[in-house]
Amino acid sequence: MAPRSFHTEAASREPHDGRWGLQNRPWPVCARHGIGSYMAVLLEEAVAQLRELIEAGATRIAIQAPPGSGKTTVLDALAVALAGSRRVVRIALPEADDAALVALVDAAIQLGFASPDLLDRVVPRHEPARVSWSEKLAAVREALACTGSDVLVLVDDPRFQAASGPESELFTRRAVEVTETLLRASAGTIVLAGSRIPDGVAEHASFRLPLVLDPVQAQADDATGRLDGGPLRALSPVVQQVLRALRAAGVDVGHARPPQLRLDSLVERELGRVFHEDVELRRTVARLAVLRVPFAPELLERAGLASLGERSRNVAALLLHTLDDGACTVPAALAREIRALLSDDLAAEAHRFAAVYHRDRHERARQREDVAAAIREELEEIYHLTRIGDAAALLARSLQFVEQYDALGKSLSQKALGAPREQEESLRRDAVRAYERAIEHDRKDAYAHHYIGYNLDLLGSEPERVEREYVAARDLDPGHPWHHGRYIGFLVTRAWMDEAREAWERALGDLADTGGPLQPAIYEDLHAQIARLLLARSELDFAADVLEDVPGEVRAMPWWRALYQLQVCLEEDRDERLVFPPAVSLDDRWDGPHLVAAVQDLDKVQRWRPGRVMGRDARGVLLRVAQRLAHAAEPTLSTLHVDLRALREEWHAQPAWLAVGTFVELNEYPDGTKMLKTWDRRSSSFDAIPYLPKLFPAPDRYIRRAFA
Repeated sequence: MAPRSFHTEAASREPHDGRWGLQNRPWPVCARHGIGSYMAVLLEEAVAQLRELIEAGATRIAIQAPPGSGKTTVLDALAVALAGSRRVVRIALPEADDAALVALVDAAIQLGFASPDLLDRVVPRHEPARVSWSEKLAAVREALACTGSDVLVLVDDPRFQAASGPESELFTRRAVEVTETLLRASAGTIVLAGSRIPDGVAEHASFRLPLVLDPVQAQADDATGRLDGGPLRALSPVVQQVLRALRAAGVDVGHARPPQLRLDSLVERELGRVFHEDVELRRTVARLAVLRVPFAPELLERAGLASLGERSRNVAALLLHTLDDGACTVPAALAREIRALLSDDLAAEAHRFAAVYHRDRHERARQREDVAAAIREELEEIYHLTRIGDAAALLARSLQFVEQYDALGKSLSQKALGAPREQEESLRRDAVRAYERAIEHDRKDAYAHHYIGYNLDLLGSEPERVEREYVAARDLDPGHPWHHGRYIGFLVTRAWMDEAREAWERALGDLADTGGPLQPAIYEDLHAQIARLLLARSELDFAADVLEDVPGEVRAMPWWRALYQLQVCLEEDRDERLVFPPAVSLDDRWDGPHLVAAVQDLDKVQRWRPGRVMGRDARGVLLRVAQRLAHAAEPTLSTLHVDLRALREEWHAQPAWLAVGTFVELNEYPDGTKMLKTWDRRSSSFDAIPYLPKLFPAPDRYIRRAFA
């Protein structure tokens, strides 16, 4: 059988907007293996097709495929194939907050041929953190513009959209800016390989993966594909790799069904069991899986591979991929799944091991005066120390990038979530120190100002400084909703309602000035959080104004409906009109009775009324009850006093059930029987409304701090 074409048969080379166009088509799915298992392509074939496009003058090419499908392998092979005829610049954006830094430094190192002083402009030897991010980007952009058309830029895992949420937005936005710089400034050909490449980014974007490295597998008929040592041509390379490791561990994978062949499932279930049985194997693999860059084979012994038993050693070896230069690596998709299995302690030990490894390499690079290698090794060391939140080690030195201080602050802040109180305070104080260091180098770092205020705000300490930092962040970046939202939340928490109103009006004005309608996510980030806090503080009129500002098309979102329901319930509670527990949706209130146990008994109820206990004394209970009469626009509210005798004998209820505030349902039957039912506590809670946004941080934190 002839090898399958690398691009779809429907692809064409008809002119499209002045560029050749391969129409973007969905990957063909293998009927035997189902979703996620695609018709495979031979590595040599993939490289040949890419070379053909590049030599024909293509400027932008995209390889789009799920994680683990072989995208990185294709780029590596393409770089080797064209190294003799073109200048190749190889850029990878790792899955971490320093992705943009890594990509920028790698670009600066490799583009030295176009701009000899580029690395020193991106990482100057004297106070590098004081060079702004925009200046670094501009330096790389200028160098790219000076390259010729023979330059080939290979970008692994480019970013195209910043993630929502303030914790990650800064770092993902920087990664997007690096991607955009590479795309706009590259004078030659750029090849993008990622899980999601937006339409229109590249004119050639129909390459299908996964890869097959064995020509025999590429030509085998799919019906003969087997998991018991036979061809696996419909499975991605990383899945095949895991299956081989599982076979070495003695796991029977010959009869695995398609849903079990997902990488995440294989690692979590099967490989996870193998790791559980061998602690040393788990520790060794963890040390290798946290490394982001290829490592020399000598590291294997240092990581503990040589001390493993033969079976475990074979399993670990099969999880590694060896590159053409002899270096080893755990494929990125597989490494990510392995890291997800690690306990916090094991992950910390693995990252510390990696930090020491890169520190040693950094020192050796310095001794041989290899500046570029030293910078890269230090980036990796700092990444691993940041992951474990080693504030003492990192704050004792001068970091090269402001963003590294920001990333350290973020890591420490996240570790503080859920930590015991004393540990939380220590972590948040260290986070503040990290952000302060960032501001020392860049006073316009709105991110750092915001998170100094945020960490101190969560601790309930230094309110004057909290306000200063929040205001500084807002004034530096007035178009960011979180800078407004958290400041308003702080003012509401401090009960400074006039100031909060003023800040809210300022937020609406600043966000309107950004141009265009606000995205739905902004309403959830800003309006939902502020309204939730206002409702918790019973500032009902203010909360109503916030919810009213949400446009109609967003009001169908569950969070808005939940907050509106809470607003209605609290207003009714204030006016002593609340007779339904908050858990009952507004639309379902009168679809009762709700507390009749058997469905067949519903039609037997002649009359039912919801109610709530408003008071009680030695003689009986006072109920507020409602009844919906035919053709009435609103239900009729009335007060009903039930004495103790009638409560027990007529309504079959016990006074002990009826604390003030209890929601009840009064049901009457044609034979004169009466039943008073009570709702459970959960349904009666104002926090029981489905999809209600979480109240965070605790609104009483300053009071608790004052009396701690």
